[in-house]
Amino acid sequence: MANVEFKVYSNKFPVNLNVRFYHNKIDLSAKTNIFLDSDEFVFKRVAVGKKSKSTITLKADKVKQQVSALETMIIDRFKEDFPKNNTIDKLWLSKIIDSFHQRADDNSDIRFFLTPFIEFYIDKAKQQINPITGKKLDKKTITRYKYTLNMLRQYEEYSQRKLRISEVDLYFHNDFLHYLLEVCTPYGAETIKKFIGHIRQFVRAAQQMGYQTHPEVESPRFTYRSGETIDTYLNEDEIDRLYNMDFSANKRLENVRDLFLVGLRTGLRLSDLKRINSFEISNNTIKISEIEKTDKFVEIPLHPQVKAIVERRSNRFPEISEQRFNEYIKQVCQLAGIDEVILGAKKDSTTNRKVKGYYPKYELISSHTCRRSFVTNLYGKLEDLTIMAITGHKKHSQFLDYVKTTDRQHINKLAEHWNKDMK
Repeated sequence: MANVEFKVYSNKFPVNLNVRFYHNKIDLSAKTNIFLDSDEFVFKRVAVGKKSKSTITLKADKVKQQVSALETMIIDRFKEDFPKNNTIDKLWLSKIIDSFHQRADDNSDIRFFLTPFIEFYIDKAKQQINPITGKKLDKKTITRYKYTLNMLRQYEEYSQRKLRISEVDLYFHNDFLHYLLEVCTPYGAETIKKFIGHIRQFVRAAQQMGYQTHPEVESPRFTYRSGETIDTYLNEDEIDRLYNMDFSANKRLENVRDLFLVGLRTGLRLSDLKRINSFEISNNTIKISEIEKTDKFVEIPLHPQVKAIVERRSNRFPEISEQRFNEYIKQVCQLAGIDEVILGAKKDSTTNRKVKGYYPKYELISSHTCRRSFVTNLYGKLEDLTIMAITGHKKHSQFLDYVKTTDRQHINKLAEHWNKDMK
């Protein structure tokens, strides 16, 4: 049976009440930070066989209520953690005492509780100006923050408790991963990595505001390895096939095909392609004063295919939403016969999660295919820094994430190298 005892080990007042918790081989002690004056308790020694045992009797009602509440909290947390085989040690006891003294009457208090603090953080972020770019935070970033907030709310509902900022530690990290991978329909590795990254970001912000956090949030273990993502790109032959397709009988598909080809040959994001009519296209280049995300000036030489499209369209391109763009380019690629069955990840409409499997290639094409294809097709032909100057990548590691050369292509390159040596 689990037991909780309270003792006094000093005669200097006010004295810090000590708590002892023991169960079988577990025997822990810690200071409660409940301070007593000499008139608030009575110290006694009681004979137990040949030995004596010291006890205290509390006199003040307020202290009795505090001690009773702490005892209940320790026992309740033990009942919750012990069956899960969670570590029951001195740190565990200290964390309970810390939580006890932070108990707020209102669980919406942003000083103590995580989800209310995140709500506050998001509202503040909406008005925040980036001192480097002079612009507000991207709306997509706010949407991702809200997605993480909603996931934490679902986790709180599952765990039936309001999560405190100070409880975001490695135990929470492990339990949250268990929830995402075992309780829910499993989330993708990249999504989980973003959840964990956002949570660490929120807790660090709380710490900067002077709120108590747990040091384990800075542990190298407080992360999630995303592994290698499965992304699709189009090779040179497939891009040429798209270019040579005649879509003149279907202006909708021709418009999307042309815009897609510009993306494939420039590496621009769809957000930039949608602004293409505002760019200066002359002297065989596209000049962009500020590309999306980086606000960097970029000048891109026109590929012959892009030059032909620009001249045919008199520098004017259609406007289209991202949803329609992704829908139509799948049709374009299917009609172009880009239907090789490959390994990839496609979103399941019922769960809204990506599912790994083998699909016809056209089903895996999206607006993101543009940058991946641009980088992959030029990788090894030009210096990395040259390509990065066009794509706007600042970190080489991020740039390499876009290189999607397959294992089969690496094998073929090695075979070609051996064949050259044999001649």
